[in-house]
Amino acid sequence: MTSHPKLVKNLNILNEIVENLNQAEDVRAALDQALARLVGLMELQAGWIFLKDPNQQTRWAGRGYVLAAYHNLPPALGLRRARAWKGTCECQHLCNRNELTSAYTEVRCSRLRQAPGERGGLTVHATAPLRSGKTVLGILNVAAPDWETFSEESLVLLANVGSQMGIVLERARLLDLIQEQRLYEQAVLLELSNQLLRRTDLGDLLTYLVERIPQLIGVDAGAILLPSEDGKHLEFRAASGWQVDPVAAGRHVPANTQSACGLVMTTRTPIIVEDFQVNDPTPWQADWHTVEGFRSHAVIPLLAEEHAIGVLMIDSLQPRRLSESDLRLLRLMANQAAIAIEKVRLHEEELRRRRLEDELALGRQIQLSLLPESPPQVEGWDFAAAYRPARMVGGDFYDIFELAGNPNQLGLVMADVAGKGVAAALFMALSRSIIRTKSMTGRLPAAVLTRANRMIFRDSRSKLFLTAFYATLDLETGWLAYANGGHNYPLWRHAGTDEIEELVSKGIILGAFEHIELEEREIHLAPGDTIIFYTDGLTEAMDEAEQLFGEDRLIEAIRQLSPTASAQELLAAIMVANEAFTGDTPQADDVTLLIVKRQPAN
Repeated sequence: MTSHPKLVKNLNILNEIVENLNQAEDVRAALDQALARLVGLMELQAGWIFLKDPNQQTRWAGRGYVLAAYHNLPPALGLRRARAWKGTCECQHLCNRNELTSAYTEVRCSRLRQAPGERGGLTVHATAPLRSGKTVLGILNVAAPDWETFSEESLVLLANVGSQMGIVLERARLLDLIQEQRLYEQAVLLELSNQLLRRTDLGDLLTYLVERIPQLIGVDAGAILLPSEDGKHLEFRAASGWQVDPVAAGRHVPANTQSACGLVMTTRTPIIVEDFQVNDPTPWQADWHTVEGFRSHAVIPLLAEEHAIGVLMIDSLQPRRLSESDLRLLRLMANQAAIAIEKVRLHEEELRRRRLEDELALGRQIQLSLLPESPPQVEGWDFAAAYRPARMVGGDFYDIFELAGNPNQLGLVMADVAGKGVAAALFMALSRSIIRTKSMTGRLPAAVLTRANRMIFRDSRSKLFLTAFYATLDLETGWLAYANGGHNYPLWRHAGTDEIEELVSKGIILGAFEHIELEEREIHLAPGDTIIFYTDGLTEAMDEAEQLFGEDRLIEAIRQLSPTASAQELLAAIMVANEAFTGDTPQADDVTLLIVKRQPAN
């Protein structure tokens, strides 16, 4: 989730560059501005773009290429330096050998190596092919002193910009074809591009694609299939021209190579069937597809960043042989559709993330309202508590409350739900309510937890469980009775001897079994004594070497302070020691701490 803002920013930048190129009357002239924007965003210094041009037969900038754009070239690549620019360079050799097959390629710059004088510190460049389908239209280079200069995010942005520049350049080429009377194909791509930019709802976008693309190609039906959540099937997400709507019927096909759609997803290569009665290239076939009466069939991969995110299927009721121009147009439309689908998906995911964050923020407020607003102020006693969830909401909780009919007795609860997040928080609220309700009957701690366990087990429909420590404290005498439902043993610090011992009692987790037995024990807190209740998020906190904070370090942190220290001072010292130990390691579990101290006698 943390990476989404970066992804959204890069997507917005990509859209901005592509829209500027799309709106430019002269795309080649606009490449300079797009290149300068890209180089700046990648935090680099220089870049240049070659475009393929078969008519360019001189050796300047490489035979068959033109230098279409450049930005902030170092002195070593000055345009008047013949030794730097004359002849074919390494990235052009790779392109000529069809070896620029990756989204980007590391190249040691032969032009910088050949250039006289200073190189400006630049030795390598990341090379992205400007591709439309399988055709490479040009080469996008951004230079750096070494390969480590490029971040993963900047290389992804480079690949996306290169891919989109290829599509935009292809669009510009088609504009030239319009001038040569090939109006229809170019008008199709312009219309599709404009329509895709306007649509921000995934359902609306998919419906438009399956309705409009068959019309543009002149076929009877269309459909888009996207992978299921488990990845085992391709599900119909939109369709038009079918007798029985495959979306409403919940149709899906195998995502393996037995089906045409699965094979296209795997190979990222279109499948064209002129006539099913003559040739069917894959063994899997569905009766419901046969009933539709389709004779010809084409499945085109939806490619985004060279990954197939789904397929576009078109069908005709009559045999039909798609021409090379039809197939090229289909692939161009499929590429544009894939980018648009990913853009809308990311936008919708960002909206869902924001809604979830708002809901979690509200849940956090509600959860915090269930915890004691502040420790009680009781003469002769000192209380302090801290709660730090690993996520926006958590599963730990503590509680301090007066027992019914006896204001001189307090109920003390420390508990930890097995889990984190919303589910644990809801289970925490249920468990807190049940334990508090059962404690008001006046029963002793073991009976309270036993009865609470039975109710939690019967009421909970989840597989969650919790550990809980429950005690009753007599404020006049210091008598403390307790029972433990599988929780960490609290620590008892004796003021007189400074001895620290665990409050041990036998017990089992709550909510996992309907019938349990718990041991009940009792102690007497002398003036100055302190009890430290905690959850395992404190002792199981890890440092960068994956070592646990542990009970020994907890006890050491306690001993750093005098037994006369206040509850709040002791709590602060423990939390500081824990945070110093973990450093920058992300918090993996909720941390809750409760300190109960009997004030020394005056």
